[in-house]
Amino acid sequence: MIVLQQWLIEQRQVKNLTLEQLAEQLNKSVSYVQDVESGQYQLDVVEYLFYCKALDINPNHGLELIQSNLTSI
Repeated sequence: MIVLQQWLIEQRQVKNLTLEQLAEQLNKSVSYVQDVESGQYQLDVVEYLFYCKALDINPNHGLELIQSNLTSI
């Protein structure tokens, strides 16, 4: 979901982390972070929690963003 991607990018930038630094914290490749941020890879729930932990952010905020941007199904 685009709103979550944008929020994760903003949070990385607020923390002044480069793609490389975040990738290192996640023990993943830079291309993994790039794929997440571009929307080419969607995080599962566990990966999302690890991602938020690496950014030192509250995962509930991202979930609230998703919920507030849902269109009727």
